[in-house]
Amino acid sequence: MYVIIVGGGTIGKTLATHLIGSGHEIVIIEEDPDAAKKLAESLDVIVVQGDGSATDILKDAGVDKADALVVLTPDDSINLTICQMAKKFNVPKIVARVNDPSKKDLYIDLEITAAISLVSAVVSHFKNTLSSEQGRSMVSIAGGNAEVLELKLTNENLDGKKIKDIGLPNGAVIAAIYRNGEVIIASSDTILRKDDVLTLVIKTDMVQDATAILK
Repeated sequence: MYVIIVGGGTIGKTLATHLIGSGHEIVIIEEDPDAAKKLAESLDVIVVQGDGSATDILKDAGVDKADALVVLTPDDSINLTICQMAKKFNVPKIVARVNDPSKKDLYIDLEITAAISLVSAVVSHFKNTLSSEQGRSMVSIAGGNAEVLELKLTNENLDGKKIKDIGLPNGAVIAAIYRNGEVIIASSDTILRKDDVLTLVIKTDMVQDATAILK
């Protein structure tokens, strides 16, 4: 893939390093001249020095042929502007860093590929560490109001029951089941087995109630 990364900070540089290792062609746009120089000297990438929200800079970076664009500046206003511009250039994949979780809906409204809140991701990681008995939160969604949760079914009383009969709260849905090396896309009539690994889409305030039923 031809990938443009806007913002050459720690995250941008680390991402570029991984993508280069996977054989992708990377261009980094970095506004700070000194940082841009260091990136060009340390990575096997094209570095365009300038404002990533400027049309001429995006064109210099090859936005018209980009397969993906990743926006990583610390300013949500700039990130949103760049996302809008990338959509006008019909970039197939647009991924943006969300700095303020309360602004995530603005990114969602743009219908980009993904809007990733670093704050929400860090919170989920700490919550996993502190509350591992409730399952593993894979990702926080809907501005932190819901999450994708993975947990193991250990309640023997549910073995052999259909999902629709176990009394999950309305804010919780079992989306998939991992069993004996196979993935099962769940429906209300899917039969559960003890030790199934369940993937749930669940409202954050329903996690404790759902966990109490399943574990």
